[in-house]
Amino acid sequence: MAVLVVATLLGWAWLSDAGAPPLESRAAALATTEQQVRNVAADAGIGISGRYNPGASYETCGRRGVPAPTEGPYTLTYTAYADLPDRMHIAALRRLRAALERKDGVEITAYEERPQVQEAQLDADDGPHRRHIAVASAKPPHTVRLAVSTECFRQPVDGR
Repeated sequence: MAVLVVATLLGWAWLSDAGAPPLESRAAALATTEQQVRNVAADAGIGISGRYNPGASYETCGRRGVPAPTEGPYTLTYTAYADLPDRMHIAALRRLRAALERKDGVEITAYEERPQVQEAQLDADDGPHRRHIAVASAKPPHTVRLAVSTECFRQPVDGR
């Protein structure tokens, strides 16, 4: 009971607190995040594959792997995959890194090339869009995983 009261009070505090997570509906976050994944693929010069279904995952803020309740604060990760020969992974991620470095407010936080196994990975924070970008060589071979994750958002009271 005490936990429920504290959680309720924290929820009400978020409604009035200037430091609360920003408001963004799940539908708006999903649309923006899907578009960002398509933009990342275009910047890398690769196409999203139809072989693997893209997917959206909503999690409770700060609790990785814990599904978010429909009405509660959430983070969203949208993941898609591209078919690309392994020998082209490093070149594609170099193109993406160069494109992201030209964008205002985007910071490359990690970049690694492993030429001996023809793999690469890139992580970046897109401050203006409140998103994290992660692109990496993946299994099975000839696959690149493209993921964009949001920061913590609150659902608007009307859900839209």
